[in-house]
Amino acid sequence: MRRLGRAGGRPLLRPGLRGPAVALVCACLVIIAILGAWLAHRAQPGSVDGRTDDWLIAHVHSGRGMLKAVGSLGNTNWAVLVFGLLVLTCAVTRRYRGALLVVIAAPVAGAVSEYVLKPLFDRTISGYLAFPSGHLTAVSTMAVALVVLLTGPARWPLPAPLRWLLAATALAAVPAAAISVVIDQYHYFTDTVGGTAVGTATVLATALVVDGAFARRGRRAAADDDPAARDGISAAAPGLPRV
Repeated sequence: MRRLGRAGGRPLLRPGLRGPAVALVCACLVIIAILGAWLAHRAQPGSVDGRTDDWLIAHVHSGRGMLKAVGSLGNTNWAVLVFGLLVLTCAVTRRYRGALLVVIAAPVAGAVSEYVLKPLFDRTISGYLAFPSGHLTAVSTMAVALVVLLTGPARWPLPAPLRWLLAATALAAVPAAAISVVIDQYHYFTDTVGGTAVGTATVLATALVVDGAFARRGRRAAADDDPAARDGISAAAPGLPRV
């Protein structure tokens, strides 16, 4: 039991960031609910989409190839490859909580987006369900998971400047992917906001649950292995045989 508790290693989130993480998860859920209710059963862009999408399509010319490459990370094959590499890196560096984070968050975020929210809100573009964006769900899940893995207590053993550079690059990939799918007219702007909210909320909620589960296991293991705690229990109940 003690070995299992220790195998989890350091927590994914710093104690001081757990409150803000909960607040951010709640904010993402509110955004998804409001946008979903507003856009439900629509097949046309809303007022925000009309202005934002038209501006991006008209003004974003340079770097389209790079944007398209970033956006393609949300495709199933690339997403599976990236998530697999994250899990492998966590396993090699013995960051088992990090591996568990990715193994849980990636499929949950994708399933919630594709099989729950899209059919529920029925927002379409060119006849396809669009809200929330599956591409942005995947890319934001990658980005937020990477930030947790690179900057939290269970961070990967890399030099600090490199870790922060990689974390910033991961976060920058989210708006780049959003611009890509909008200018290619795969999604409306609000679809990308919804997808980003799904990915962000899923990763942070998973990190909170994983840390909480390991903390409870650690407390139980400490109680089981503490002779003083066992003696105290025996002394409090003298009628019971001492184990």
